Amino acid sequence: MQYCGPDGDLVAIQCIQADLDQGVLTIALNRPGQRNAVNVALSLEMEKLLQSVGFDPAVRVVVLRGEGAGFCAGMDTQDFFDASRRDEMALRAARESANNWRVRLLRLLPQPVIAMVHGFCNGGALAMLESCDIVLAADDTKFSMSDIDGGEFPQGPLAKSVSQMMSPRAARYYALSGQPFNGREAERNGVASRSLPASELEQETYTLAREFVGKDAIALQFTKQTLQHVDAMSWDGVLDYTAAKFAELRALQAGRPSARAAAVDSFLSGKSKPGLGG
Repeated sequence: MQYCGPDGDLVAIQCIQADLDQGVLTIALNRPGQRNAVNVALSLEMEKLLQSVGFDPAVRVVVLRGEGAGFCAGMDTQDFFDASRRDEMALRAARESANNWRVRLLRLLPQPVIAMVHGFCNGGALAMLESCDIVLAADDTKFSMSDIDGGEFPQGPLAKSVSQMMSPRAARYYALSGQPFNGREAERNGVASRSLPASELEQETYTLAREFVGKDAIALQFTKQTLQHVDAMSWDGVLDYTAAKFAELRALQAGRPSARAAAVDSFLSGKSKPGLGG
C-alpha cells in the first residue's frame, strides 16, 4: 500500500517510492534511469518523508533500498553546485537538506532501519548506510568511493561515515586507492552487517523486518538510542543513563502488553524455562 504519511500529505513524491505493509515501510530510491543518484528533488522528498515517519506509530520498521539495477550511485553533485540551475542560497539550502536527511533524520528515526543493498553503492550512498541500523548486502554488490580518481577526496557525510564504519586501515586503503570492494569485503570491513547471495537478499531482509515488527517498539527505540549514545560516555555515565532509561521504559510500558510482561507471564505459567532449554 502506498504510504502517504500520518496526515496523508506525501502523495506527490516522485523520486522515492514508499509502501507500507503490516508495519514494514519500504522506502525505495526511485531514479533507476539515473542509477538512483541523489539529486535535490530526491533530498527534499526524503527529508519530508522521514520527518513524517518518525512520528507515525503505524511504521514499525523501515527498509531502505534502490529500484532497478542497484542501490545508489551516490550524489548528483552538479545538481547541488551548478549556479546556472539555482541561486547560491537555494544551492546551500539543497545541500543542507541532503545532509540533514542522511546524517540526522535517517539516523534518529525511532524505528529500526535496514538497508538492502544490491548492484552498486557508490560515494555518498555510503553515508546513508552508516545512518542505518543494519545493512544487508548482496555478495556481488560493487561498493566504491572513487573521489581520489577525480583528483578529489571524500567530503561531508561520506568522510565521517567511512571513518565510523571501517577500521582505520580499511578506510585509508579504499579512500586512497579508490579500489572497489564487494559485499563480502563490505561485511569484513564493517560497511555491511551481513553479506548474502543475491538470490536470498530480499527474502532475508523482509524476514528480519517482520521479526522487528513482532518486538516491543519502545524497547527497540531505546536499544537504538542507547547504542548511539553510550560510546561517548564514561562507564559511570553509562550505568546512570541506562538505569534512567530502564525506569522510563517500564513507565512507558505500564498498563499495556509488552515483550517483557509476556516473558514473565510465560515463565510464571511454566511455559518457558530460561536456562533449561525451554
